[in-house]
Amino acid sequence: MIRQLFLLSFILFLGCQNKNQSPDAIQQGSIAHDSLTRDQLKDIQFLFETFKEVDSAKYDKWIEDFKRDKNPDNEIQIWMAMANAYNSYCQNRKLNREMKMEVYQIIVMRSTEPEDEVLSQLNLRFLSQKDAIEVMQGYTLDAKPVR
Repeated sequence: MIRQLFLLSFILFLGCQNKNQSPDAIQQGSIAHDSLTRDQLKDIQFLFETFKEVDSAKYDKWIEDFKRDKNPDNEIQIWMAMANAYNSYCQNRKLNREMKMEVYQIIVMRSTEPEDEVLSQLNLRFLSQKDAIEVMQGYTLDAKPVR
């Protein structure tokens, strides 16, 4: 669920639209889990720290969103792969916030769509298409469409 919400905001930010589903159709689900495990919270803290420069959601919101997921471990795994791709690309590069936002948007999109689909939808302002391809190479999971 958290992935769906972020994808929606980034699709709107990029001016892209999913041809199969209107962003208005995505709705926030109810809380599925009253609590999360210590390991899940540790991973969520890592994700929050990784993405806090490019994602304005507070830590408590990250926790709440993962509580809404039917399978938070699966969603955490996806976000950890996204964090690895983000960190892999951003480390040892001098990127400003706008560039990091594009890296984040590329990774969010890549988590739900194959590379060729992402490339066809991108409206890059700060990174090149070659950069986008390099960013996506860091994301090693299969694309999982938003449902």
